Amino acid sequence: MIQHVLEGALTEADHKAHIPVSFEVPKGTTRLNGTFSSTPERAPGTFFDHMVCLTVWGPDGSRGTRHNNPVRDFAIDAYSATPGFTPGPIEPGVWTVYLDCFRVLGPDPLNWRLEITCEDAPIEAPAPLPAPVRPERGAGWYRGDLHAHTIHSDSTLELPDLAAFARSRGLDFVTLTDHNTISGVPAFEHLADQGLLTMGGIELTTHYGHALTLGTRAWTEWRGNSFPGVTMPGIAASVMEAGHVFVIAHPRAPGDDEGCTGCRWEYKDMMPGNAKVVEIWNGPWADYNEEGLALFHSWLEAGHKLAATSGTDIHGPREKDDKQGFNHVWAESLTEAAVLDAVRAGRNYISSGPRLILSGQTADGKSVPMGGTIGDGTLSIGWSDAEGLALVIVADGVRGGLIDIPEVGARDMGLPRRWLMAELRGSDGRLHAVTNPIFVG
Repeated sequence: MIQHVLEGALTEADHKAHIPVSFEVPKGTTRLNGTFSSTPERAPGTFFDHMVCLTVWGPDGSRGTRHNNPVRDFAIDAYSATPGFTPGPIEPGVWTVYLDCFRVLGPDPLNWRLEITCEDAPIEAPAPLPAPVRPERGAGWYRGDLHAHTIHSDSTLELPDLAAFARSRGLDFVTLTDHNTISGVPAFEHLADQGLLTMGGIELTTHYGHALTLGTRAWTEWRGNSFPGVTMPGIAASVMEAGHVFVIAHPRAPGDDEGCTGCRWEYKDMMPGNAKVVEIWNGPWADYNEEGLALFHSWLEAGHKLAATSGTDIHGPREKDDKQGFNHVWAESLTEAAVLDAVRAGRNYISSGPRLILSGQTADGKSVPMGGTIGDGTLSIGWSDAEGLALVIVADGVRGGLIDIPEVGARDMGLPRRWLMAELRGSDGRLHAVTNPIFVG
């Protein structure tokens, strides 16, 4: 057994930096253990605790991270790892632990200590898991969540808890997007059944904004603007070139507070840049979502063709009446690929209960779904379960007034100049449902 003890101090100059700490792992190591501590917990006179997370790198690449979790110890071997980190053979050579300094506040230094133990005892392989169940359902409307967390980052939910939450809400699909890690995805896939599709992804949690990578099964570089040549447009391009969906998450959320760091989208070269999908409804409806929706409208007005999504961003138990807006997607089948194709194309509306569908019909009778482009013809809005709500039409960046409507109904209209969306709102202005746009070309 070989042990390394590494110590140091962080100062205000290290705030939002990534500090590498390297050590040698000898040949024959079968398990790597790390214990991390830092003091003091909070700088004098500040409102929030320091937040330093650990990302582990082996000679062959990243072995994961556990973001914003009070447990900062880790163990990794060929077959198992602490949540947040990924199992695999322990390669001999130089390993590096990055101290991801999400919040380091002065004036006093933050003293840290990292103890590394290299074990060489044999590791027994576990029995293989059975193949995961895949739902077998054809084309139709499917309802689900594209943004959720577990103990593999900073949530209190175990993987089965997240699946149970999805089933309790009657969802057809749910996506695990833990912060900067895919460690929980393989086991999460095994929680699917004929009624629930479990999907994978990551929330890229940076110092200057968060983004979702939907459909990935591999670690994704997330440290935009922190290293030479690592830019967020470049990260987004690599995600989309790999066939995954890149989503700007909660763009107008508070930037830095006790519960979240870097949550506000501040990448000036991505407003929205090469992004094609934006999360406009995060968690229960809140003021920052209203700001995010307005930003989405402004990007449409600037000529960007974008799709809108929602996500619970769940980190713990939720009340059933929280009025969460779920994604309602028209997909060719209940598969991850088909759902993400629909999300990418904007074939979805977001709702906390009512049905709200925007569609178009060209002059020669062809139908145009949400997210599509129409050159001539008419647009139609259909709704149901809308008792006590009012219809709002947003066209070319101009929001109309509240239109009284029956609980079930439809409305036809001509074409705007560039794009149109529809909303259902309460008398208090609270959003209950919103469509994706149809564009006029």
